[in-house]
Amino acid sequence: MRADQAINLEDFKQAARRYLPRMIFDYIEGAAEDELALARNRTAFETIELVPRFLCDVSTIDQSAALMGNVHAFPVGIAPTGMAAITRCDADLLLAEVAHAAGVPFILSGASNSAMEKIAAIAPSAWYQIYVPKREDIRRDQIRRVADAGLGTLVFTVDIPIYSKRERDIRSGWVRPYTPSWGSKIEALRHPRWLLNYLRTGIPTLENWLPYCPPGSGPMDVTGFFAEQAFAVQTWDLLRDMRDQFKGRLVVKGILSAEDAAMAVEAGVDGIIVSNHGGRQFDKGPAALTVLPGICDAVAGRVPVMIDSGINRGSDVVAALCLGASFAFVGRATLYAVASHGREGVTRALDILRQEIHLAMASIGCIRLSQLDRSYLR
Repeated sequence: MRADQAINLEDFKQAARRYLPRMIFDYIEGAAEDELALARNRTAFETIELVPRFLCDVSTIDQSAALMGNVHAFPVGIAPTGMAAITRCDADLLLAEVAHAAGVPFILSGASNSAMEKIAAIAPSAWYQIYVPKREDIRRDQIRRVADAGLGTLVFTVDIPIYSKRERDIRSGWVRPYTPSWGSKIEALRHPRWLLNYLRTGIPTLENWLPYCPPGSGPMDVTGFFAEQAFAVQTWDLLRDMRDQFKGRLVVKGILSAEDAAMAVEAGVDGIIVSNHGGRQFDKGPAALTVLPGICDAVAGRVPVMIDSGINRGSDVVAALCLGASFAFVGRATLYAVASHGREGVTRALDILRQEIHLAMASIGCIRLSQLDRSYLR
């Protein structure tokens, strides 16, 4: 399948399933424990209904989305995905490049393989997600580097107070000290295109953490250092301290309660991303979509509320905006697209979402994002 032959995001998922070894595919697709939170994310979107309104002139649909002082081409950005280069060399750079060209945000993961300075050079509109290290000097230096690189938005992911139990990764050996099972190694031989790329480029390095490691540290040494440093004890005092240090836009990602959302606003954040980490962190947690309305009510328009986790269609984005979200992010979908088809895959994946948003808005008789509200929901 060529990238332009994909008709939905599921096509890229299936293409990635064929291209990637099962242990790498499972690392992306898998979630915590029984993966119930992963399923709830999709169920929440699948059960929501949009009410069509007819006899409306929908010949022109405006998808431009204002967000924290910027106007984006449409209301979908690329969420942070760690270790993306294990799927395809320079995946972070490709994702950032396509998002910047498309006029939408790209969030570089704190566990990315490409350094923030490299990303800033090709996508100055990118955001950086920080996994706060235990050492304060490293945390402060990373925040300084974000500002020095010219990246205007820092994303503090708060939903990982402790490492989760991802059982697919445990079974395949895709956990530190990364000793894949013989079954996983043998299965990887069935994916020669990925294997050739891996043998040519080797294990990717977590470049944002390399400066803090001893000279001569290899990729596995850096990964070990990251694992030792992640994650600092996260408190509201830490958030306020980060707010004081970083003079750009500060976004908190991973909020799932109205009370936490209100406290984050009081602490001075510029935006909130409602997220359950794609179901990867806490299996008993709620779907992001189900808690979104309450969080939007608590925030009451003081800062934009965004959402990720479970979005697989343009109509999902429209539904989230009807419930009060200002913007949406996708993670797995674009990672599957870059893994299977590189730059062309990401471009096509974003185009599919844009086309599906247009279709959904025309179907419910809405021509501007600002007009979307709960009256379009049943």
